[in-house]
Amino acid sequence: MIVREYYASPTGVNFHLSDAVVKYMEGPVGGGKSTTCIMDLMSMAMSQQPDEAGVRYSRWGIIRATNPQLRSTTIKTFEMWIPPEIAPVVYTAPINAHIRQRLQDGTVVDCEFVFLALDEPDDIKKLTSLELTGAYINEVREIEHAHFETLQGRIGRFPQTRKDEKGKTLYGPTHIKIIMDSNPPKTTHWTYDMFHTGQLPEGYAIFIQPPAVLWNEQTESWDLNPDAENLSHLPDGYYERQLKGATDEYIRVMLAGEPGMTQAGKIVFPSYSEKKHVSLVRLDPIRGLPVIIGMDFGLTPAAVLGQLTNRGFRITDELPTTDESLEDFVTEYLQPLLVKRYPGYQIVGSGDPAGSGRNDIDKRTRFMVLLSLGIRAFPAMTNSFVTRKETVEWFLRRDEGLLISPHCTVLREAFGGGYIYKQLQNANRSTERPDKNAYSHPMDALQYALLYAKYGYVPTKKVASEANKKPYYYA
Repeated sequence: MIVREYYASPTGVNFHLSDAVVKYMEGPVGGGKSTTCIMDLMSMAMSQQPDEAGVRYSRWGIIRATNPQLRSTTIKTFEMWIPPEIAPVVYTAPINAHIRQRLQDGTVVDCEFVFLALDEPDDIKKLTSLELTGAYINEVREIEHAHFETLQGRIGRFPQTRKDEKGKTLYGPTHIKIIMDSNPPKTTHWTYDMFHTGQLPEGYAIFIQPPAVLWNEQTESWDLNPDAENLSHLPDGYYERQLKGATDEYIRVMLAGEPGMTQAGKIVFPSYSEKKHVSLVRLDPIRGLPVIIGMDFGLTPAAVLGQLTNRGFRITDELPTTDESLEDFVTEYLQPLLVKRYPGYQIVGSGDPAGSGRNDIDKRTRFMVLLSLGIRAFPAMTNSFVTRKETVEWFLRRDEGLLISPHCTVLREAFGGGYIYKQLQNANRSTERPDKNAYSHPMDALQYALLYAKYGYVPTKKVASEANKKPYYYA
């Protein structure tokens, strides 16, 4: 039997010392997160209160999103640190392992591990029937919030709690906890909302490892981070090999520790960085500066709101794609937002120049519809994707040229990997046009806002007559 010595990383030490009911460890691939969580389970099992016979009973669920991931990754890590000679993994339904070992103090650890994937209905049914002490979710960014909620109702149920006639607990589970690990999640995932925005729920804690690589502004390249954790347990050149040929999006999420979305395809704006372009706090509008609303029309309208300062463009709100008419989108979403966040602000809109065309029903243009609803807007100076892309890149390259409020998660996810070039079928290459998906509409809206911020409105007689009117302020 091979005996491995475990040394906790600095982040792992803090993780082990925490008594949070739900604790979450996040970091780059190769950081040793799953090892830390496995050892945390063992630590809790060994410190479980013994019963009258001196036996420390506990039962732990180990959860992964899919069965192949559970078998090839999670269980392999478990067996690396808890070898079959101590706790053989039995591939029944459900997969399980059992430890019974005497400790130096004379007590006995009697610990069960139940391995579950959540990709089949039968597996989810098994989860709802488990009686657990606590649980470990491996790569929680792949787990739905409903499964997390279900798991909360299954912990603290073993060993059975015993109370005296006055209701005082005599014996029961000592550590009623859910521990979790993951590479950075998508900005729209529930773990991002729970652990990265606003105040953490009481009894919750997050532990973030240092990134494996850092962006070098001088060389405009990725450098290895000498403070990365778990390097002594990784093969030589582990991160160097990943840097070669990897997409920028993979590097940012899996190595640099930035939230995003791993998606096949060439991203449109690889220079985007969560650390550089996202504010640490929610951005409120600045009194005295006009509010620019970029809008994408069509059957699925979207809007982005922001302000141009002497440093750059601040994105203060987003209204992602909805399956609404333009009139319903404005009255049900945009106008309530303006009333709540922008009363008394000067408002100007910028949209797709194609919106200048009259419709076949009432002969009105999109801009006429907006004006009838109290929003004065103008066509962007061009609909050329090349110009729109160059304009966004111009703001991205400037120091504080583009700053996004952290609650604008759809835009952040779009920049992070959702907004990609369209892949050609049967070919390992992409077009020079973005793929039309849920991210393209808010990104188009952003581009129209930035075009207006940099170039102003299109200089036609009709637009000029509108522009010469008194500035519109939202009441």
